[in-house]
Amino acid sequence: KSLSLEEYINPFYFFTFMKKIIVVDFSGTLIKPFVAEKANQIRYKTLGIKLPSLTQQKRDHATKHHYDVLKAFISKKFGIIDRMKIILLQRDGKELLLSGRNVTTLIMTDMFRDCMYKVAQRYRLKIFTDGILTSLRAIQKKGYSLAIVSGIRKDIITGVLAISRCPVRFDFIYGQDPFLTRDDNQTLINDLKKHGKIWYVIGDKFDDLEPAKRIKAKSIFLKGGHPVGGEEQFADYSISSAKELLTIIQ
Repeated sequence: KSLSLEEYINPFYFFTFMKKIIVVDFSGTLIKPFVAEKANQIRYKTLGIKLPSLTQQKRDHATKHHYDVLKAFISKKFGIIDRMKIILLQRDGKELLLSGRNVTTLIMTDMFRDCMYKVAQRYRLKIFTDGILTSLRAIQKKGYSLAIVSGIRKDIITGVLAISRCPVRFDFIYGQDPFLTRDDNQTLINDLKKHGKIWYVIGDKFDDLEPAKRIKAKSIFLKGGHPVGGEEQFADYSISSAKELLTIIQ
């Protein structure tokens, strides 16, 4: 990689570029599966939608099928159709033109944010996967930087961490915008690579783990989240407990 003049004269460039980064998925990995499940149940109840079976809820969370269900219901409930044009005024005074589809996504994810905050406020540190905070703090002491890469909105992630009083500091958090236009872990990880070398990617489902191979990082499948199948065969490591991270990451 050729360096720009600014990089040559910046004494902190090499320190920044050479960070050793561990990527952790958020929902189902850092936090327990019940958090998103319970938040989604509250959202369904608020909208007045009949809850599917628990098995279907878990499947929907892994495949995101519930997005289509929720957006269709919201569209009908509020009379919003895809071809509508709705103007959002931003904080800087600029106007953002939204399609009806954008607005149904915004309503859907806003409701999920509110419900996730409610669950985080109720359960606080109990939302975190058993043993993962202790393991991550130990990993930090070994000199690694911690990053969250997730298909969940960034304001949901950071809000849940703040409300739950999470004791672990994450160096980087890459999540989604309110319209889910960055719902691609590979794109987010490519952005994260600018800050250093990614050594391990930890996740509970295939989409979390798959980008690791392209960036020559090791993948760690943490069982117990929302797998879709094939994770154990794909991952470099499969673990049943977050404590096992310390036997892998040296």
